[in-house]
Amino acid sequence: MNSFHPRLAALAAALALSACGRHDDKTGVPVRMSRNPEPGTPQAAIQSGDIRITNTDNSVDLALLGDTISSGLSEQTLRKVRSETDTSAVQGSGLGASIEKMVKGSVQSAIGTRVAFPLSAVRGARYENGRIVFEGDGQPENLFKNSNGKGKNLLESFSPGDAQKFVDAVNARKRANGRT
Repeated sequence: MNSFHPRLAALAAALALSACGRHDDKTGVPVRMSRNPEPGTPQAAIQSGDIRITNTDNSVDLALLGDTISSGLSEQTLRKVRSETDTSAVQGSGLGASIEKMVKGSVQSAIGTRVAFPLSAVRGARYENGRIVFEGDGQPENLFKNSNGKGKNLLESFSPGDAQKFVDAVNARKRANGRT
């Protein structure tokens, strides 16, 4: 078997499993799963006021796109995992090759999944004590606990400058929508 990074596969699975329902039972935040748009497609384009930041090891991103906040594997990580789990590179036709294709195919189908929730689920955001904090009754930041694959809260894994830009964009979007 070609070795693909198990931490990345575990991260993809954690992100996918962290939002398996319409409302997260622990936070009450309406959560949905979405797929990463293919790079270069109109859906992937950042519009005015949108922002996408990547954590310090470039493995995961956090995005404000339109009226949705979402997180998933970064484009860089997606490319790497797709390359490392390419089923066309699997050699052989026996049981081992079949299992390898099945495992890699499962990873391929899960890696583009994003956890998303509506901007309306938060009152605002702030950067405090090295982490992004979403203000709201449902505590949407709990959706991202331990979701960067290193036992660290995703919202603590961004550079201070990027985190502040994200917070500013969320608050500007809330003001523009008249909901601060």
